Amino acid sequence: MKNIFTIVLLLSTLSFYGQDKKVSFLNLVGNNIQVPRGCEAQSEYELQACNGTSIKWDYYTDDMLSAVFEATISAFAESNSSKTEVTFTSFGSQLKGYKFKMGTTYQYFLRGTIKDQPLMINLGTPKDIASNDDLDGFLSLFFDEVG
Repeated sequence: MKNIFTIVLLLSTLSFYGQDKKVSFLNLVGNNIQVPRGCEAQSEYELQACNGTSIKWDYYTDDMLSAVFEATISAFAESNSSKTEVTFTSFGSQLKGYKFKMGTTYQYFLRGTIKDQPLMINLGTPKDIASNDDLDGFLSLFFDEVG
């Protein structure tokens, strides 16, 4: 009887701790952004396939950011000739980068500094973001303007 009780307790503990914790807020350099209804975050730094749009960001040192960004852009430019310069503003900070058209989707790579933290944002969306009017839905929570 004692063994059965121990096994039941062990199994219930494992099932409780084995459950995934659902991410409710994304964290962009201390700015909390609620995960949109019907979407699921992979982590506090990544939202995948939310109404066709995915966004992810990584933090770096200044030197590392330049190296990673240039390597990423070079790799994408090799297989895609539609490289266009873009500028976005996020939480009052200017982010510069490139847009690539890939079939029916657009891939954006942006780099900059928000709150003294260098970062790179990778945004994939079916929408060509050319002006502030194109920042609909949850993208308006990340970006203030497009220039």
